[in-house]
Amino acid sequence: MQALSPLPSESTLADKRLSEKQRADLLPKRRSGGLHFRRAQSIVQSLMSKDTPSDPNSLTSFTLFGSGLIDRLEGAFGLVRDGRERMGLRVLIAVLISWVPLLLLAAAQGLAIGPTRLESFLMDFAVNVRLLVVVPVFLLGEAIGGAQLRTVVQQFLDAGLVKEESREKFDAMVRNTVRLSRSRWTDVLLLSLAYLHSAAVLFALLFELQTSTWRVLMTDGHAVISLAGVWFFLVAFPLYSFLLWRWLLRIVLWWKLLWQISRLDLQLNPSHRDGAGGLAFLSISLEAFAFFVFGAAACSAAGIADFVVYEGNSPLQYQWDVVGFVILLLILIAGPVLFFLRPLYVGREEAIFRYGALASRQIQRIEGKWFPKRSIPGDIEMSMPDFLSITHLEHSVEAVHKMSLVPLTKEDILQLVIIALLPFIPVLATLIPMGEILSMLLKALA
Repeated sequence: MQALSPLPSESTLADKRLSEKQRADLLPKRRSGGLHFRRAQSIVQSLMSKDTPSDPNSLTSFTLFGSGLIDRLEGAFGLVRDGRERMGLRVLIAVLISWVPLLLLAAAQGLAIGPTRLESFLMDFAVNVRLLVVVPVFLLGEAIGGAQLRTVVQQFLDAGLVKEESREKFDAMVRNTVRLSRSRWTDVLLLSLAYLHSAAVLFALLFELQTSTWRVLMTDGHAVISLAGVWFFLVAFPLYSFLLWRWLLRIVLWWKLLWQISRLDLQLNPSHRDGAGGLAFLSISLEAFAFFVFGAAACSAAGIADFVVYEGNSPLQYQWDVVGFVILLLILIAGPVLFFLRPLYVGREEAIFRYGALASRQIQRIEGKWFPKRSIPGDIEMSMPDFLSITHLEHSVEAVHKMSLVPLTKEDILQLVIIALLPFIPVLATLIPMGEILSMLLKALA
């Protein structure tokens, strides 16, 4: 019997009355503003948090997309309100920091639309797509993808897949993943990689430089970084690179977490209706990384567009490059789900024998009950529940034999492939004459 909670003592009630009095005394200080209000607000929030303890069994705080440094900066600039990220403002600030200064600085030196294509900032498909498309997509995807992955992790517990004896290990795996994701040293590593990436791009550009570009100008045989180039290599490109490396880190952490979970003694259900032992929900993880797939594909498509539009290359020259790139993305995103192939195979094989033995015993029992002398039972209606139980058991046995060893469907893979190919459609459209495109648009609007 569950023990009743003790009645609150007089001292406890006094503490509560004191807390209420403290709140009443502290809240009016907001009128004076400044430090007194902020100090009072923090005390009130701490008092409120003590009244509502968090559930230790909840995984609502799990997120692969948290960043200690970034979260603190966003909180300081008001990009997080009531625990929710203001995604629209977040994207707007990223564009204002990265792309707008490039446009203004390039225009100041006559490089927004320069004398040549290479000296024109606005004609650089790769850079503009990265800053105007990929960066917003990466930022939006972190909020949406984080919620989806949290749902996947929570489902392991809600579906009873994690046994009680493995719960402590499971929680430790999740905590370790979150700690790595939110570590300040992780942020330092990502920032270092972002600036090393930017430096590598600069050195590669200087090494291959033969004529002026909007980032590096040739003056009397000497290379001089333009104003827009300085901002690009110090701010804009590192921002894009930081987000890219952060997504790649999240993918690595997701691989690590699923590999660890797959090695637990999971309570799989081979006869589950989802046809994947109760693990079909793992397909949601593909949707969580769909923004990364689209953003990465957009970067590749923009690079190809520069060669197709300005160099006159055919998009078909890059068809196998695109195929290889899409396959690589599929491996990155869908690969960790394959860690559960072995547990599903073992679970299915064991269930085939277990359900087979159960079916044999069930049939023998019913035959012994209703056909003792191989005669037809006298009361058909009374025998129906027993025969219905055989039918239900038969369905379970059939489900076990048909259980998939991969908790993904063709539709899941096809959806990811379509998302990866979407950014390449405008590049492929260059094969169609502009007159035909306009004609098709007019017919569609008519």
